[in-house]
Amino acid sequence: MRCLGVDLGGSGFRLGAFEVETGIPCSGWKNVPHEGCTRPSSIVPRIIDSIQDLGWSGPIGVGFPGAVSKDRILTAPNLGDDWLDFDLKEELNDFHHGHFTMINDCDAVAIAEYNLGSSRNKSGTILTITIGTGIGTTIQNDGDMIPNLEYGRLPHPRMEGPLESHISARSRKEEKLSLQQWAERFQEGLEFHENLTEPDMIVLYGGILEHWDTFSGLISSNVKIEPAQFGAEAGALGAAIAVSKL
Repeated sequence: MRCLGVDLGGSGFRLGAFEVETGIPCSGWKNVPHEGCTRPSSIVPRIIDSIQDLGWSGPIGVGFPGAVSKDRILTAPNLGDDWLDFDLKEELNDFHHGHFTMINDCDAVAIAEYNLGSSRNKSGTILTITIGTGIGTTIQNDGDMIPNLEYGRLPHPRMEGPLESHISARSRKEEKLSLQQWAERFQEGLEFHENLTEPDMIVLYGGILEHWDTFSGLISSNVKIEPAQFGAEAGALGAAIAVSKL
C-alpha cells in the first residue's frame, strides 16, 4: 500500500510517498525549510505546493511537533499558537479525500522504527527520543504506544526552563556548543528520561546521528541505545504507516 507521509518540524517539513509494508520510497522526496515565519498561513501553502508537485492523491499521514488528538492540534510549542485547533485535515482534503491521520512527530518516528527499523518487534519498554528544534519522547510497551508524552517540555532537574531548551539541537546551535559540551548536557537529559521511564531499549533520532560514530562514545545508558535506522525519512514513514492502518 502506498501512502504519503509528512514530517512537520520546527525548522521545516519533509514529505514523500512510501510502500508502507517495506518502507521503500516510491515518489520524489522533498525537504523544505521554513522561511522564517512558522504560521499556518506561511507553511501550509508550501506543503500543498509540494503535494501538487508530487501529483499525489491518496492517504496522507502527518507527524506534527506537538500533542495531537483525533487529528486536532492541541499544542505547538515550536511553531506557535496559530496552529492550535488549525484544521490541517480540511486544508488538505482535496488530496486525501478523507483518508488522513495526524499524530505527534516523535510518535511517528517510533512507529517507523518499531514496524521496520531499529526496534522492530522488540519486546519490553522502548523509549524513543527525537532531537531537533525540541525534544520528543515516545514510550512503547510490546508495541503499544502512549501518545503525546512530550517529556522534553518537563522542567530541567537542575537548570531553569524545560529540558528541551538545554538539550535540543537548537540549543546546541544557538549556544555554539561543541559536540563534547552538548553531549554532556544531553547525558543529563538522557538519565532523566531513563529514570522516568525505565526502558529496556532506547532509540535516538535526529540530525546528531550524522556524528553517531563519535557521539555514541560520549553518552551512556544502563540499556542498549540504537540510532534510528531510517534517518531523515523516519517521521514521514511513520506517519504514512499510521494512516495505512486506519
